[in-house]
Amino acid sequence: MNITCAHCSKTYRISDDLVYQITHIPLMCTACGSAIAIEPLILSEDDLHAHPSGAALRQEVVENLKKLYPMPHILLKARTLLSGQKNFKELEHLLSTDPALAGRVLKIANSAYYGMSGKVSSVQMAATVLGTDTLLQIITLVGYSKMLGRTLEGYGLDSGELWKHSLAVAICARLIEETLQAKNGEDAFLAGLMHDAGKIILDTYIQDRQLLFTRYAHLTHAPMTVTEQKILEFTHADIGGELCRKWNLPETMATAIQFHHTPADSGGNRLAYILNLADHMAQGLFSASEAAPLKETLEFLPIPQIALKDLMRKAQDALEILEEDTY
Repeated sequence: MNITCAHCSKTYRISDDLVYQITHIPLMCTACGSAIAIEPLILSEDDLHAHPSGAALRQEVVENLKKLYPMPHILLKARTLLSGQKNFKELEHLLSTDPALAGRVLKIANSAYYGMSGKVSSVQMAATVLGTDTLLQIITLVGYSKMLGRTLEGYGLDSGELWKHSLAVAICARLIEETLQAKNGEDAFLAGLMHDAGKIILDTYIQDRQLLFTRYAHLTHAPMTVTEQKILEFTHADIGGELCRKWNLPETMATAIQFHHTPADSGGNRLAYILNLADHMAQGLFSASEAAPLKETLEFLPIPQIALKDLMRKAQDALEILEEDTY
């Protein structure tokens, strides 16, 4: 782009890429020594149309979901075997086909988090002493850890970062649900693990548009969801909700994940508010300067501030135990 000194009218030609890097650095005119104001257009129409976006791109992403991101086989089978009439023998046989996975399931079942250190020696015993819901939760942890543990270059997340955050949100969501003594009919823990799964799916699309994302974030300091909406015209939360639907998870969970950043748009979905609060709590476990929870979330969920502090302490303890045992 061309920039002109307002004092002496000398014109300079500077690359667009460089402009976005030096907007906060004074640029001095070599002719008269005056400072030149740089005000680049954040994103031009040409920028926005350089890559597919909107409904067409979203449809492409959704159509690829089931083919490229099937539900982990073990989890799919385990959910079937633990629903209706429980078939623990077949589940134990299923896990025995993958000794490493079976070992991880029993290791987690015996972790201090579940209070059964060294007492669980089989899948059936785990179901008996912990309950089938907890057993499925453990298998879910193992099934998702690999998928959520990968590096996401587009989002700037190193290996394990998304997993650690997702685990923290899952723990916080479960604690909130227990505090409220109200089940949504769905597993808040699973929803917490899944809440950012859309990032895995969108990462390559963001890498393809990395310069646009970098420019927009640098000049606006907008949250990632706002940047996604501006450039893609949908967000990772939207795609996370679609993934739940492709996996035939309950619609309540799909809606909650889709609106976990904007729970007021969820039609009163309680789990969406739980995830929103859990997300903020999880950020607080890793940062002393996290944003405060949305006022509307605290109004919707009747949890006093003193109870939130207690939940944070419990979440920190649980995360330290489970992170070591699951990743």
